Amino acid sequence: MKVLKFGLLALACCIAPTAWADAQNSLPQVELRLVQKYTVPNSELIAQLRATAEQPQASSAASVVNEDLRWAERQLAAYPQIHWQLAGYSSSRQSDKDWQVAGDLSLRADPQVLLPVLATLQSRLQLHSLQSEAAASAIATAQRQASTAVLHRFVEDARNACTALGLSWSGVERVSIQSAVPVQPIAPVFLAAERAVPAPVEMGHSESHGQIDLTGTAFCKK
Repeated sequence: MKVLKFGLLALACCIAPTAWADAQNSLPQVELRLVQKYTVPNSELIAQLRATAEQPQASSAASVVNEDLRWAERQLAAYPQIHWQLAGYSSSRQSDKDWQVAGDLSLRADPQVLLPVLATLQSRLQLHSLQSEAAASAIATAQRQASTAVLHRFVEDARNACTALGLSWSGVERVSIQSAVPVQPIAPVFLAAERAVPAPVEMGHSESHGQIDLTGTAFCKK
């Protein structure tokens, strides 16, 4: 008899979850797709500087470029808040006589810190490109906040949908959340700067935009 009791108990344990799942699957379901957009201020400035030289000998041109880059590194040593790295190096023969060598430097920092420094660096390097971006930490915070907001909206909308059907809320079956990469504005944020100009002039506030996409299913009950 003990064996029979244990066998019945084991059978009941195996059947119960399946029966519960069948009962849940038989409940009316509401499927929702929601989008939560967010905006992040572009708080970091990214500049690409280039040192170039043309000389009859490639080694001579490389020496000039290397000296300019070492000089730029010495200037940047006084600004630990500026993140920088060498971003490329190239050489090519422009004619039968001259070699052109170029070295690129990439900088990233708060505009208030970087803009004045660019004025100094442009005395020997050329400003190749300039753009603003949102900080990675700010994007992560905005995505977390948007995810929380869209989850609350999902629960509220699902409850309202069940009510509209003459039913009541039963619970969530599944939720899928995806985040899209923030889209940066196409328009330039800073005026172009030439070699002899003291510093680039900031045009104003800019933002990056992204969104959280949610797909979810909820149960309703009678």
